[in-house]
Amino acid sequence: MAKVINIVGSGSNVGKTFLIQGLIKELRGRGLSVATIKHDIHGFDIDQKGKDTYKHRQAGAETVIISSKNRLAMIKELKEETDLQDIISMIKDKDIILVEGYKKSDLRKIEVFRSSISDKIISKEEHLIAIASDIGMNIENIPVIDKEDYGSLADLIEREKDYNKE
Repeated sequence: MAKVINIVGSGSNVGKTFLIQGLIKELRGRGLSVATIKHDIHGFDIDQKGKDTYKHRQAGAETVIISSKNRLAMIKELKEETDLQDIISMIKDKDIILVEGYKKSDLRKIEVFRSSISDKIISKEEHLIAIASDIGMNIENIPVIDKEDYGSLADLIEREKDYNKE
């Protein structure tokens, strides 16, 4: 089963996506397979007006799947948000799952701290693997690593317990 690591930070533009991009490249370079889950509190629409999948949804389909030899995507109308654990259980074929957002989850976390944006650490200490920061910080029992030191952060991720073995 995959190791699931939650990447969080206080607000937009703190550097969560930037960190995830660097971690993906580092982990893939180590031969690991990686999936990501991104939480969007504003809602989103990946369908494009005029495309067949858009027309299917407009006609009333509640679930639309588009597939090719290289990709598969599902667009599903929901009455309520899908639980994060249910989303994680859909990804069974990867070594690492990086989750962006869901800052209130009980998952193990790397918190991104950017001195020009962040005021304080928002995660509970027992959930933190590390803090990825642009400044040195002295936090007891939590490693503080430069936010662009993907190698050290990936080392910590690899040392984490597997998701279902905790």
